[in-house]
Amino acid sequence: MADTWDGIVVRCNLNESGAVPRSASSNSPDLIISGTTPFPDPSILTDPNNYGNAYSNSLYIGLPNYLYVRGKNYTANPLTGSWNLFWATPNILLYPYLWEQNMLATSSGNQNPPFAIDSNKIGASEDCFTWVPPNVSDHYCLIGIANTPGHGNPLAGVNNITNLADTLANNGNIAQRNVNMVRGVVPQLVQTAGYSQGSEAAKVDLAVVFENIPKGSSYTIASGTPLNGKPLAHAESGTTDNNFKYAWTDLDIPAQWNTVFNWTLTFGSDWSGIPAGAHPTVTIRGELVQDEDDPLYHLGVVPDPHPVTRQLRTGARGGLVKVVVAGSVKTIAADMGAPGHR
Repeated sequence: MADTWDGIVVRCNLNESGAVPRSASSNSPDLIISGTTPFPDPSILTDPNNYGNAYSNSLYIGLPNYLYVRGKNYTANPLTGSWNLFWATPNILLYPYLWEQNMLATSSGNQNPPFAIDSNKIGASEDCFTWVPPNVSDHYCLIGIANTPGHGNPLAGVNNITNLADTLANNGNIAQRNVNMVRGVVPQLVQTAGYSQGSEAAKVDLAVVFENIPKGSSYTIASGTPLNGKPLAHAESGTTDNNFKYAWTDLDIPAQWNTVFNWTLTFGSDWSGIPAGAHPTVTIRGELVQDEDDPLYHLGVVPDPHPVTRQLRTGARGGLVKVVVAGSVKTIAADMGAPGHR
């Protein structure tokens, strides 16, 4: 006789409705990949209208990928706990010793992002996991777990086939998914930059400055950690300038907010306009926004006009806003340069 699982259900198949025992598979619709940028609005994963969507199962080799675990509370009470996500190389019998050391973390560095899911509601790891898969396997398998009091990793210590089959059938909080590998042009630069807000909330610009970049380049930069409910992500291809800037402006960043930005850059073929001996450079910086009444206003510079309207930014009293650089991370591609003068 089937029982309703008394934790969070991470499905093995789309047709599950919370009952155990169940038929285990490696095709979970609740281990989700958004690709090389996070979902613009991760709350789509908790919308009941999307519960029947399994989304993509493609991982991009050598690139940052953004991944989510989803689950549903079929019980009559709210449940709190945390998500885990692991990866494994191909193995028909995925004993835990093959993957327990391969725990992924979110953009904020959390391997156990928390959840609170009401009765009969869907939850997801909106602070998504990030991973740059190495080019060592034809495919990978993801293992996701929804931990609640009394239900942690049910496979801990399992080392024989009978217990493996029994555990996967009778525990609704764990699922597996095989994923496809996408191999393409690997970017010349793949980098990370951490950001920690510290003890003071503030209005901040997060700016990315590109210098000496060949025309026709492509880049992505993203953080999966939600800020005011949304991740920060931007991508562009076919760039037309050697020097340019992208910024998220006037961000109200709370105290203790932290994340890691992943960025990639694939160089175009047109190196004209780059001075001899110059190298491509990318700088990510945090700029403190100051209104005319703020204490560091005299130290700031007026930021660039809006790229479309060409209007300068003004503050609450109508005066010009200024920004003060509080910190930065710079990457110089020292082994790259225009042909003929590298």
